[in-house]
Amino acid sequence: MEVLILSKTRMNGGKCCVGGIASDGNYVRLLTSWGENQPGDTDLDISQIWEIDYTDRPYKMPPHVEDVLVQTKQFVGKLSTETSVGRHIQQLGVQIWEGHPNVLFDAQIKWTNSGSGYINEEAIPTHSVGFWISDRNLFRQDYYGKLRYTYPAQYQKIPYVGYQQPINNIPAGTLLRVSLARWWQQDERTEQRCYLQLSGWYQLGYLLIVICWNFYS
Repeated sequence: MEVLILSKTRMNGGKCCVGGIASDGNYVRLLTSWGENQPGDTDLDISQIWEIDYTDRPYKMPPHVEDVLVQTKQFVGKLSTETSVGRHIQQLGVQIWEGHPNVLFDAQIKWTNSGSGYINEEAIPTHSVGFWISDRNLFRQDYYGKLRYTYPAQYQKIPYVGYQQPINNIPAGTLLRVSLARWWQQDERTEQRCYLQLSGWYQLGYLLIVICWNFYS
């Protein structure tokens, strides 16, 4: 199956989480053959297309239903520009949320008093990744070494965990990739949660020349 790499997010231990979309329109999270995140120096990179033989990860824990185990892979090509990536996502016809962040993940996002978004076991969405076009600019906020982007209306804060160079302001109308982190419980007094995070963005515009042999054939 051909897979377009869409995102890389930083994980603990020097590992990274690599997300993509297969030519059949399904989201995939590309784990190693033994079920771990990819190493930090993986040759899988954003905008690349790979022919990948993968199998579903056993015992998936919703909403992280995209996990697959990479058995073999072969480089196919690379999309020419960031705009091309955004346009291809649109052409696949996947759902793209638009507007306020409350619409994300089946409208199941809850917010802490400090502005962090999360889901809990009360309502689990169908996927842990998706695309969003915000109706407002998102503004960069650096806080004790952590980078977040703020939605200005109610000051919801979305941590940025991607590899792209951060920018000061992400304009409204930009295509964003959002995801839910793995289940995590802060302490015995709190519930398990998956927190909302931003993993990348793509410009939308006219489709330029693409190095892609049969990804959409």
